[in-house]
Amino acid sequence: MNRKMLAVALSAACVSPLALADATIYGTLNTSLESVKATGAANSANDVKSTSRVSSNTSKIGFKGNENLGNGLKAIWQVEQEISIDDGGTRKGTWAGRNSFVGLDGSFGQVMLGNYDSAYKMVKYLVPLEDGVADYTGAGGIIGRGQQRLKNSVQYRSPNFSGFNLGVSYGTDESRVTLANTERTNAQVWALAAQYSANGLTVGGAFERRDDTGAVAGGSKTTNNQDFWKAVARYKFADTELGLGYEYENQDRVTGADQKQGAWMAAVTQRFGNFGLGLAYVSLGKRKGAGSGAVKDEDYKANQWALSGTYDLSKRTQAYAFYTRIDNKNAAKINFDSNGISGIAAGSNPTGFGVGLSHKF
Repeated sequence: MNRKMLAVALSAACVSPLALADATIYGTLNTSLESVKATGAANSANDVKSTSRVSSNTSKIGFKGNENLGNGLKAIWQVEQEISIDDGGTRKGTWAGRNSFVGLDGSFGQVMLGNYDSAYKMVKYLVPLEDGVADYTGAGGIIGRGQQRLKNSVQYRSPNFSGFNLGVSYGTDESRVTLANTERTNAQVWALAAQYSANGLTVGGAFERRDDTGAVAGGSKTTNNQDFWKAVARYKFADTELGLGYEYENQDRVTGADQKQGAWMAAVTQRFGNFGLGLAYVSLGKRKGAGSGAVKDEDYKANQWALSGTYDLSKRTQAYAFYTRIDNKNAAKINFDSNGISGIAAGSNPTGFGVGLSHKF
């Protein structure tokens, strides 16, 4: 009897820390079998021939939790990282490489410290199939190029005020590069976003400023600041959702002409029970101030089509198929933002199609 009681006591001692911790394990496993290529370069020797591959599309695992501090105040935390389930983690898997923070949650909203998405990303474009080559948003894509995750940042997200939300971000520059003229740069980042949702309609706008971009230690500063603006509208009725978006970039350059470029998108999704269809078109305009010699501002244009179909096997598991193509003008090198093709040349046109399976837990 004493031995049984001792065993129970030891088991309770081991389990109790886990039982008391208000923590959740979550994640996504998303892998696709696809064929990609990039052809049409001015020099056909730079074409990337058709390649079959298995891709891990932002598969991730995370841990999050909270502690009730009383009077409506909670401590919140999260640690999240990408996992590479297609190649054993040789390319990805940095611990806390995705949204990770510690903060406070109360009637005032949320305040977070850590490595977290800029408020600019809070206003989201409609993307029928996210996290793969059919996703056109992100730093390397056609639109959403102002989106980034801010290291060493402080974030604020407001509570919902009758459908209205605000977000503010500040990312510090801890390296503070010293230039050849002994000037010390400050590549800090500021972002502000506002969004309103009601009766199926969501509209929002965001702004982000990046100071002293492109500075190199011991060299000279090329850009004073880089600004991004975005505006998004989405409307959902019954099983249909429509989305429009616009983004504008302005570079205030120290050397050379200032550069400006706009992009817009339109997308639609339609549900038929467990089935879903999505179609999107995205266009990147000319890059004003970038042309030189035989290369014109118009040569930096690009556009992308994305067609996708999904089938929900359960609430957490989804099968999907997709086709997407990017058309680059002579000087443009837009690649798939997620799982880009290595070594594409200017003017080359990335194309991809495939099937995949996603499971969320």
